[in-house]
Amino acid sequence: MSDTKVNSNMIEESGKVSSGQIQPNSISTADITNSSITNSDISPSAAIALNKFSLPGSSSDFLKGDGSFGTVDLSAVGTNAFNVGVLGFKLAVNEGLTIFNLVDGIVDEFNSEGGIDTGENSNASYESASDFYQNLSPTPGVAMHLGVDAVTFENPEHAPLITYTSQEATFGAFGTQGSITFPTLTTSIEATMVGAGAGNNSQGSGGSGGSVQGTIASPSIAGATWDYVVGEAGVGPQYSTPQYPSGDIGATGGYGGGAYGAIGGGGGFTGIFDGEVTIIEGGTYGETGNYHTPGTPNNYPFEGPGFSDTVSPTNASEAVLIVGSGGAGENSNGAPAAQGGGGGFTAGTNGSGGFSVPTASSGGTNASGGGADQEANGHLGAYPVGEISGGGPAEWTQESPHPDAIHFQGGGMMYPPYHYGGGGSGYHGGGGTSDPGGYTGGTGGGSGYSNPTYVATPSLEYETAVGSASNPTPLSVFDEAPYYTGLPSPRQALFADGARGEGATSGATNTGGDGGILLVFDAGSSSTSMTLVSDTFTASATPSTSRVVLFAEIADDLNTDVAISVTRDNTTYNSVSLTDTGFVSGSSGIKIYTGSTPLTGSASPQVQMRWKVVGSSLTGTNKIHGVALQWA
Repeated sequence: MSDTKVNSNMIEESGKVSSGQIQPNSISTADITNSSITNSDISPSAAIALNKFSLPGSSSDFLKGDGSFGTVDLSAVGTNAFNVGVLGFKLAVNEGLTIFNLVDGIVDEFNSEGGIDTGENSNASYESASDFYQNLSPTPGVAMHLGVDAVTFENPEHAPLITYTSQEATFGAFGTQGSITFPTLTTSIEATMVGAGAGNNSQGSGGSGGSVQGTIASPSIAGATWDYVVGEAGVGPQYSTPQYPSGDIGATGGYGGGAYGAIGGGGGFTGIFDGEVTIIEGGTYGETGNYHTPGTPNNYPFEGPGFSDTVSPTNASEAVLIVGSGGAGENSNGAPAAQGGGGGFTAGTNGSGGFSVPTASSGGTNASGGGADQEANGHLGAYPVGEISGGGPAEWTQESPHPDAIHFQGGGMMYPPYHYGGGGSGYHGGGGTSDPGGYTGGTGGGSGYSNPTYVATPSLEYETAVGSASNPTPLSVFDEAPYYTGLPSPRQALFADGARGEGATSGATNTGGDGGILLVFDAGSSSTSMTLVSDTFTASATPSTSRVVLFAEIADDLNTDVAISVTRDNTTYNSVSLTDTGFVSGSSGIKIYTGSTPLTGSASPQVQMRWKVVGSSLTGTNKIHGVALQWA
């Protein structure tokens, strides 16, 4: 009879059943006692499929290090992406980088235009001084003339683009002072300037004003407000207006021009300053008579020569470009006509006359005033001030940059010995004349100045100053200057007759010509639309989503008037709905806007990443300071 049970004789002496002795599927789970198979019974190389295990978690759970299961927290993923964009922007700003590359993204803080497709932009003006784009439509070649009587434009339609003031002096001097707020597109200005001519007493000729042309350039000009002064002509003692009869005016100079009743007034300087100027009161207005009698009341300042109202010497450090004015002519007591010195840029000329002594220290009669240069004022008549009792302050001969140096004043009257005024003003002023022996010489012309921070020396062009006796006819060096004759006819016409720094002609009128300033620069006006597009950045793999961090100052409606979109195929742009997350710092200035979008472009290749900001129906100025673009 065959065996019906397994007995010990059927088991090998090793005590084990080999795999060859067990048929497939012959052992079921019911045949295995719980906990009878331990960890040591399972081979380390056993390939047990995951679905053989009964796990407590779902497909969204993950196994923790302690063997328990948990849910993946995705709440910080968006915040982390935002923080990466912000940190990337700050790093790009600090390092001065044009483009800051992330693993799957870029940050552009507009340190230059290197990451922008400028060919596809429209009405997106780049502000290099502060590194942002704004909705401005550029207007090149705005030409404006600043005159004594008015501000005029070559194209009147450009006038609304510029904010300016213009105030004509009404007491104490002749001239105009005002301010200009330059557009944010303006970083370079072509300036053509002429100082005012001098008056006379209808005998000797007044000197003409100097002239200069130069390029003023600096990123700091954009949006800045600068002051200017336009010198008006000096007048002679017989000059009068409907408001002021000749007995009240006497001989008065333009801004800073020296004057006195019997001699013509010196011309006023013309200048541009990189800040606000302060006007100080002079002492020549309202003085009459041939000279100031000792012991009688005196309207002149107690210190220094008499001069018309002018800019404070403390504004010298703010001077950008200055040109000097002409000195007055004279013919006292029947002496031969004494000619006024011409104003200039680098230097004015000495006064001259039949008996003049242009060397200030020589003494003698009929001494003329000396011409100024860019370092010092011209000598005053027979004696330098400070060498005689009552002659005025020694500061008159102090040279720049000494803090006590006198600026923006022409030599004026003082006593003794009957020291007449009439010197032309400038960065430094020409000297007045003297009448110690009954005969009077001519007066000196003023000088100019250029600030090297703004004006490169190679850009400067100017004519050498000449005395009135050597001037062409009409008496204006500016008329002959190639930078004036080379201007387009409409711009030449802005310098009208009588406003080109002419000196008063002997034997005719006793009034000189006014000065003026012509500025030519690029401006811009706010545009109602704007398109700003980035260059193309290549992703390492086809992305499906994109996240944007926009750094901007938005004046119009977000997501409607100003919107941003992203593309992955350079064809289909997917709109991003932005959320305002607050200011970068403090409670004003640049804000941070964030948003994300799926990418759906299907053109090939789908790795061409770009962003695009579009503005429409804009009413304000919107400034885009930077963009962080990420993709996944």
